[in-house]
Amino acid sequence: MEYMIKTGLAGDRETMEKGIKPVGKEPLDLGQWRVFQQGLSDLLGFPISLYGPSGELLAASVTEAAVCRVVRAHPRGGALCEETYANAVAQVLDKEKTYIYKCHVNQYIFAVPVELAPSYSVVIVGGHAYLAGSELEQFHEGLNRLGLDRAAISNLARRLKTIPPRSIFTVPTIVKNLSAPLLRSLYLNSRINWSAGSAVRPPAAAVSAPRNPLNVLERVYRSIAPVLNREELYEAILDKSSELVEAERGSLMILDNKSNMLSIKASKGIDRRVTDSLRVRIGEGISGSIAARGVSVMVRDIEDEVPSWKNRPVYKTKSFMAIPLKLEDRVIGVINVSDKADGGSFSDHDMELLQSFASFASIALERGAYYSMSEELKMLSMTDPLTGLFNRRYFRERLFEEVERVKRHSECFSVFLIDIDDFKSFNDRFGHATGDEVLKGVSRTMRDAVRSMDVVARYGGEEFAVILPHTNKKDSFIIAERIREDVEEYKKMVKPFKEWPTISLGVAEFPNDANDIDELINRADSAMYHAKRTGKNRVVVYDG
Repeated sequence: MEYMIKTGLAGDRETMEKGIKPVGKEPLDLGQWRVFQQGLSDLLGFPISLYGPSGELLAASVTEAAVCRVVRAHPRGGALCEETYANAVAQVLDKEKTYIYKCHVNQYIFAVPVELAPSYSVVIVGGHAYLAGSELEQFHEGLNRLGLDRAAISNLARRLKTIPPRSIFTVPTIVKNLSAPLLRSLYLNSRINWSAGSAVRPPAAAVSAPRNPLNVLERVYRSIAPVLNREELYEAILDKSSELVEAERGSLMILDNKSNMLSIKASKGIDRRVTDSLRVRIGEGISGSIAARGVSVMVRDIEDEVPSWKNRPVYKTKSFMAIPLKLEDRVIGVINVSDKADGGSFSDHDMELLQSFASFASIALERGAYYSMSEELKMLSMTDPLTGLFNRRYFRERLFEEVERVKRHSECFSVFLIDIDDFKSFNDRFGHATGDEVLKGVSRTMRDAVRSMDVVARYGGEEFAVILPHTNKKDSFIIAERIREDVEEYKKMVKPFKEWPTISLGVAEFPNDANDIDELINRADSAMYHAKRTGKNRVVVYDG
């Protein structure tokens, strides 16, 4: 790689060692970028790397997904990683468009172009996550191609990084919008400094300053990155905002899109009785105006700069800042701070710090919303809406996990398949509403009869399935018989119904009765239908 450097610079070597990297034939100061990159990576929860215009790695991620670490160490996996990265970066540079793809082990990765100058771009690569809801299936399908050891695969399965399906299409845009201004600024500054023959070294006083902005921001970013609980996140964001600019009063207001109103979610130095009831319409007051315009405001002396907004006695100083929290062009809230601890006015430096932090805070809030949403969607995706039991897909995922665990530890487990006897004719006679009540009643009975470690699922229609870890057929029969009896007795507790159907159960054990999941299900199904043929309302254990 050729460096475009003026000859005779005494500080050239030291400058290169301090993070000035060539980009093509131009320098790029990566010191500040690495701080930003790590903060963004911590906040979003996945690795981020930076590649140059020739596909060269400029800034590697400090963190690495557990799956990637194992795959890279594999001879074939490592080569495939390098190949897919190179192809993705080349495609992005060629098309100048964001590229989202699945790697050879089914992880989703995005590559985002950032133009630093006309026809001159770098690429941000991130993601390395499985889509939430189908992560186990994707993971095993991808890893099995490499022929990795079963124990290694099982260990990795417990540490998968997932991302909500919606996020894989929105996060790249957020990353680009936040990163592009910084990268362009660093590129231009480095180019100017190198062209002027500067060693690009900050003054000694700046290096030793106690409040180095990069160090302060990095510490703040890391402190809010792990926070996912929404209420805790609100408090953390306001606390760190106040800490950054040494403000004694402040509030975090969040926009409710339905009502178009801002409400206070966290406050400091303000009476709770005021904050709990305060609602501000978009366009009204200071915060409402900031939200409507999406532009930050800093006032050093409110009486001098905005005579119509006279300072109220409750405030110690006449200076305040209001910063919109934005995702792309969408305002999601406002941070307000006032009363600087030293009694003075806020400075341009304070404004820059808080605006930088606000970008990260916006991502954290959106990530927190996605996390809550993904948890709700994940629960919805694995439960049956009528009975509240797990659904068939989740049952099979857990069955796969249990098979892998048993193989690893040389243990056993059992499975029940359960069918409600004559349910179709019951439905025809009493109606579907009554049939639904029966399904819910049977579900409650089964759930109450098993242990907390057992998995009860609605397998389809009037069929149910149960996984009993660490349990052989002999012990499983006792539990199955208890479920059958409890369902039979349940009709005594349901007075509106004159009749209440019974159930038939089939029991099979892994690995004694089967070598894989499908065979195990077939064995239990066979036992259940034998129970049907021999009189119903009974338990049959598969005996080969």
